[in-house]
Amino acid sequence: MTAYTPLPPTRPALESIGFLLLEDFSLIALAGALEPLRLANQLSGRGLYRWRTLTLDGTPVRAANQMQVSPEGRLDDGAVPDVLILCGGDGPGTLSDPALLARLRSLAESGVHLGALGSASWPLAEAGLLQGYECSPAWSCRVDLRERFPGIALSPQPYVLDRDRYTAVGGSAALELMLQLIGRNQGPALLGAISETLTFGQLRSDPAPPRLTLRDALASAHPRLQEVIALMEANLEEPIDLDDLASFVELSRRQLERLFQKYLRCSPSRYYLKLRLLRARQLLRQTPLPVVQVALGCGFLSAQNFSKCYREHFGIAPSNERLDKPQRCHAAMH
Repeated sequence: MTAYTPLPPTRPALESIGFLLLEDFSLIALAGALEPLRLANQLSGRGLYRWRTLTLDGTPVRAANQMQVSPEGRLDDGAVPDVLILCGGDGPGTLSDPALLARLRSLAESGVHLGALGSASWPLAEAGLLQGYECSPAWSCRVDLRERFPGIALSPQPYVLDRDRYTAVGGSAALELMLQLIGRNQGPALLGAISETLTFGQLRSDPAPPRLTLRDALASAHPRLQEVIALMEANLEEPIDLDDLASFVELSRRQLERLFQKYLRCSPSRYYLKLRLLRARQLLRQTPLPVVQVALGCGFLSAQNFSKCYREHFGIAPSNERLDKPQRCHAAMH
């Protein structure tokens, strides 16, 4: 393992972090966010970070897996952290306690950096604290978030660090978010040491080769094709016209179509449709969103057209994606 030599931080350190646990929060996202902090202290040999778990009133709260967790304090106990990260789950957003919204605004005014995991982006948005920021909320609340708060830029990435706001969709993205936050404040040497430790901690009997995304593979083959795919992935709800896509990367439509045929063996429109359908399948399987809402959120003008395209591509109706998971979907709605 490579030895870590402490270097001066690249930015002012954010030393104290509070994790506000909301009802039905994701325990795995919380664990993912905490582990890099522990390793940062261990590998640096210094107490770079301090953290506490909090709830609104200091009483225990249940995680999404029904485990009851006792916090170390309550939100408004006088101890103001440098960073407060709200921990939510993967369900849809719900109306927040007005007292929580007021407290979040007060913390923001006092210079506290704010973050959210999963659906916890919703109360930050309700408090008006994500206006003008880029955000990565849970997939299940993206459509509603976009409709209710149009001033928030929804990122296609699983996590975003935008100035003093940090958001992640949840799960492993929480770990990646925290790694980048540590790297941003402590420098790349510590980030590399933590990442290497985490890699060694995930030994498998049959290690899988590193994943190479399609966009990465195409980068060396044709950078403009990679750019077009990135634009498609970032604009699934409101698909971009193919002529506009071509002009964005300084190609003609015919040149764009030739590139897709050469490298992907399909037309640009067919590839774009496949991306939207794959996102729709993910939303149907992992969220309780109604089929019509999934259709609109993936760029289809009507539920009928969506159902037709979905059945042709996957051989199953969108509504049938959930027929074998009635209990999971019912639970996610409550």
